[in-house]
Amino acid sequence: MYKIITILILLIILFFMVRRAARAWIEQKPDQATPGKDVMIQDPVCKVYVTAGSAVVEEISGQRYYFCSQDCAKHFRRESTK
Repeated sequence: MYKIITILILLIILFFMVRRAARAWIEQKPDQATPGKDVMIQDPVCKVYVTAGSAVVEEISGQRYYFCSQDCAKHFRRESTK
């Protein structure tokens, strides 16, 4: 009797694990395209254009942002958490 209960519990746990993995796989976003290093990108804080190769790259809330300096990145992160 204990073997059957143990097997049922393990099957239930396995079901929920597979379901969670399937949902994560279905809901995953495609990777954001990385621009070439010579592409000009506007800093969202100070509105200065910088090349993607020389920009400070931060990933905030699953989205990639490009900044002209660490100060702009810190300011943006601080403002986005409010």
